[in-house]
Order: sequence, then C-alpha cells, then structure tokens
Amino acid sequence: MRQGVRSFKEFHKLSDWKSYISTYMANTMQQDANTEIKIVTGRGETIAVWQKHGYGFIEECRNANRLDEESRTS
Repeated sequence: MRQGVRSFKEFHKLSDWKSYISTYMANTMQQDANTEIKIVTGRGETIAVWQKHGYGFIEECRNANRLDEESRTS
C-alpha cells in the first residue's frame, strides 16, 4: 500500500475528512482516542489522523499517475 510517491492531503472540516475516507479508503479501521481519531489499515499502518482541535490529514498512497487518471474521469 505504501509503494510509489505519497503526499499528504490536509483537511479543516471533519465532514470532508470522513467523506474522503469513505470514498477512497476501504478496509480500514477507525481508532478513537481522547485527542484524535486514527484510520488504520489491516496491517496496522496509520494512514489518516483527525485531531479533535480541528485539523486532519490523510496520507495519499496512490501514485501521481493514478490520481491524474481519476481526476480526468471525475
């Protein structure tokens, strides 16, 4: 899952963060803590974090070519 070029997408709205995860990140688990929410793969890798003070990020694991192709079909 972590092959290729990666980048981070930043979010400032929890609804946008959750929407992106539900659209593009299947087969993950959510782990809640007092200060943050983590999205973890079946192999235990953290790929997304929402900090409860209003900031979140997602590690984009898809490579640039795949992202470009997806944006052309959207």
